[in-house]
Amino acid sequence: MNFKSTLFSLLIGGGLLLNLHQSLKAQEITPCDYVRPHEANNWTFGDKALIDFNSNNPVASVMPGAINLPNGVAGISDESGQLLFFTDGIRVWSSGFYYLNDATDLMGNNFSSQSSIIVPQPNNPNKYFVFTVDMYIPPVFTKGVRYSIIERIDYSWTVTVKNEPLQMSNSQKITSVKTADNSGYWVIIHGFGDAGGDRFFVYKIDASGLNLTPVITQTGTSHRGNENNNGGYMKTSPDGTKIALVIPHDGIIEVFDFNANDGSITGWKGSNPGMYNYPFGVEFSPDNSKLYVSTSPLGDNINYLYQFDLNQPDFLNNPFIVHQFATNQQSGADSLMGALQLGVDGKIYLAKFRKGVLEKPNLGVIYNPDRAGAACNYNALNGVSNNGLSLNGAGSLIGMPNFVTSFLDIPHFSWINHCHTKITYFNLRNEANISQINWNFNDGNSSSSQLQAEYIFSEPGTYTVEVTETFNGLNFSKSRDITIFPLPVTDIGEGSDTIYLLPNSTIQLDAGEFDIYLWEPSGSTGRYFDVTEEGWVKVTVTDLNCCKNSDSVYVVFANIYLPNAFNPNSTVQQNRSFKVMGATSALAKFNFYVFNRWGQLVFETKDPLEGWDGKMKGELAPIGSYAWVVIYESFASSLQPAKKTTQRGTVNLIW
Repeated sequence: MNFKSTLFSLLIGGGLLLNLHQSLKAQEITPCDYVRPHEANNWTFGDKALIDFNSNNPVASVMPGAINLPNGVAGISDESGQLLFFTDGIRVWSSGFYYLNDATDLMGNNFSSQSSIIVPQPNNPNKYFVFTVDMYIPPVFTKGVRYSIIERIDYSWTVTVKNEPLQMSNSQKITSVKTADNSGYWVIIHGFGDAGGDRFFVYKIDASGLNLTPVITQTGTSHRGNENNNGGYMKTSPDGTKIALVIPHDGIIEVFDFNANDGSITGWKGSNPGMYNYPFGVEFSPDNSKLYVSTSPLGDNINYLYQFDLNQPDFLNNPFIVHQFATNQQSGADSLMGALQLGVDGKIYLAKFRKGVLEKPNLGVIYNPDRAGAACNYNALNGVSNNGLSLNGAGSLIGMPNFVTSFLDIPHFSWINHCHTKITYFNLRNEANISQINWNFNDGNSSSSQLQAEYIFSEPGTYTVEVTETFNGLNFSKSRDITIFPLPVTDIGEGSDTIYLLPNSTIQLDAGEFDIYLWEPSGSTGRYFDVTEEGWVKVTVTDLNCCKNSDSVYVVFANIYLPNAFNPNSTVQQNRSFKVMGATSALAKFNFYVFNRWGQLVFETKDPLEGWDGKMKGELAPIGSYAWVVIYESFASSLQPAKKTTQRGTVNLIW
């Protein structure tokens, strides 16, 4: 039995659109709802720069102390978005901005493009792998790629394994992505020089730890020659299907297909040598369709920020120039563009610096990186050009923080609540540069023009929800399928609002097979509940889809009795037969016998709703007194067995 408001049923009959957040109850997030990753919520980089993305919008501030992170840096937050620690490949700082014990002599290099990356141990929030990357410039820089382990022991983070070697002849590139089944991580590095410069080395971390035997793929252009070919960035796409990297001195950009099932790399596409002047920073758009590359020429030259449309067959030869400017080392003018990094807010941030590793007070911002061409809105918000994101007193240098790319695999829009009759809240990841918006729920003529829409779907089922954003006369659409699940059905009264209980007995109510239960007012949390007294009983059940529904009954003590006379010819219907009166639904078993004065059985039944009509063998019985016996049982529960009761008496038959 389910109690549903008639008005509410009418409202949702054709789907109900809700526009005003303040008129609704607060959103209730369940374990079945999507929650974006928070491990990349805190960025530490440059000259004391700190950016907090916990509110989704970036909040920049200055780190305490004199923390300078000019090039490669990596950090990680916990699943709730609290900063844990960060490293430049040599030292590890805690969230309190002090060094971890025994973590100031890691064998990375803080001038490596990607000096490090931090990867969690699957299924263990107290263990992290820290991979460090040295330059490979023999005979001075030869420490290679190594790993250390940081564990939380007695509430304190401690280095338990340090500087274990993985690959000794390496480029300054390292990236990581989740395995296809989300059970672990791939850590991807690239060799350099004659001993492995044409190979990727891919290591797997799963619940058992780090597998020291890499998946080796020989493909692409060999990284060798000039020491500057060692630098630059390598990234995996957010969905883990592609890898992009640069070979700076040779002017090459490469894109590969990555198989997150087995760690293999195929599908090489590369630009001609020298086509790009010292490419350096690399980043994919949130929807994996665009690639952005920054250039940082060594001398006076033109700096470029490129966008490549990966859906075009010849994309490496036909980039869109997002931004460009000339460099003059003597003038001290705005000079170089450094690393690129995707944020949890769906924007891409660009490190900016001056010659001589001098800081800049702002980051460049690609506000809409999924959009093609100029519509990506580099340093342009609401049609107005700007200087990007101010670091509020801190400084941008060459590098940006390095994260497991999967922590940034966040959909363009998500939702909370997928249960029928409930409000579904749609959350847009990136609200920048939208002058008009339309949500199409594909549920009849259902739409919304709110940035963060709310809707009640008319029926359970799968719907393709599409959002179209309009800006500068152009439309940009994204769609996703959402399944709306039916509410669970529980019926503790078996079709009735009231349950009758024999005095001094109990009855067990069954809420059905679900995932979670809450009985009121008792607070019991099991499937079954034993009732011993009168009053309201309510149960709320939650199924495996986190959908909830409730049922309630009123429990009343039953009074079982029989009349002392009856007349089959009475004008009152209930007086025409002789039967048990009262709440017979309280009876689990029932036997009823009627005898005449000679002890002959004239009527019997096991149905408490059936009565004697005053006849014997189809003929009218004589008027007079008849004896009766009623034997019945209460329902059993876990508190006590069924109770048997026998009642006897006489009844007068009147014609």
